[in-house]
Amino acid sequence: MSKIDVEVSDELEFEDGDCAVVIKNDGSIGKVIIPKMDKSMLNSGGYRALLDVLDVLQPGAKERFIKYNEKEAKGSIH
Repeated sequence: MSKIDVEVSDELEFEDGDCAVVIKNDGSIGKVIIPKMDKSMLNSGGYRALLDVLDVLQPGAKERFIKYNEKEAKGSIH
């Protein structure tokens, strides 16, 4: 398993291409923060990992996320 760095901070620092999942106090997914969805993002390992994490946190979220992004792009992008 990969090492996970934990940092407590008052500010967030994102690099280009980073993704984040905001988890509410009750354990539900609050927000998913992602860069613009383009072909390079869709083909990235980070995007695929994000989909897997979403599905672990909320079963079925991966499929709903894909359908939402296809709707926003006006057609299949996966």
